[in-house]
Amino acid sequence: MILDWFKIKGRSLSGLSFSLHRITGIILLIYLVLHLTFLTSLRYGKDVYHSLIEKTVQPATLPLDLLLILATFYHAFNGMRVILHEFGLAVELRRVLIYITYALTIIFWIYASYIMYKFVVG
Repeated sequence: MILDWFKIKGRSLSGLSFSLHRITGIILLIYLVLHLTFLTSLRYGKDVYHSLIEKTVQPATLPLDLLLILATFYHAFNGMRVILHEFGLAVELRRVLIYITYALTIIFWIYASYIMYKFVVG
């Protein structure tokens, strides 16, 4: 059942990583659809496109952008971990790779958040 993805109690670290990978994948799919919708606004002229971009590059939308970046980094790093696991590489380091995934996600997210904050708020 889909609600089982959100249960944290009684889950192993691998199970939690699996759930987060699927959830971030759904978030990124929704973003991709919205992104392509914005790009199709170019058919209606540059003014329409620039007005949409103006609305999204504001301090009020920064928290959503930061959450999107967090989901992107987690999904990317966890995907690399899953690939290593599927090919049988570093099997004995499975738990360590999960911790490395979380550490890299947080480090890259903090750096990207700083850059985005400087760009938007400035």
